[in-house]
Amino acid sequence: MDFTKFKKAKVFQRGRGGRDAAHLADEKLYHELLERHTEIERTTTELENGIETITRIPSKDEKLIKILQEHAMGMKKRFDSNRAIRSWDPLFIELFDHREQIQMNSTMLDDGIKVTLTADDEKICELIKRHDETLHAFVNYGFKAARHESPYRPDEDN
Repeated sequence: MDFTKFKKAKVFQRGRGGRDAAHLADEKLYHELLERHTEIERTTTELENGIETITRIPSKDEKLIKILQEHAMGMKKRFDSNRAIRSWDPLFIELFDHREQIQMNSTMLDDGIKVTLTADDEKICELIKRHDETLHAFVNYGFKAARHESPYRPDEDN
């Protein structure tokens, strides 16, 4: 018997985040980034207590740079105000549950953004690193990665 057809549907565990104007604007930016993922470059440096990432638009496309920067700031705003994103994804649920233990600092760059995420708790640092792996998958695979639970690995795709 083929049990893959019984795969569970996405279960939204922290609400759907609200389909208001702010949510729709955030979603539009996110979808544009997923659609144009091949134009984005992301590097990560692991820190003792987190990560430092630099996400760039090598072409220096001003529209895409603005979309990237607005997306990052929009996600921070959603995070800080507990407005769920990917509330069907266990990793994002866990991140939101521990959001008050995560520090985020960002610096706008001419061609992108630098973000530092840190935490005092080792387990929260591991969450941050799994989130980073997920964002790398979004950059590498776009929508293909976004439809899977985090972190996406290509061998999961059937």
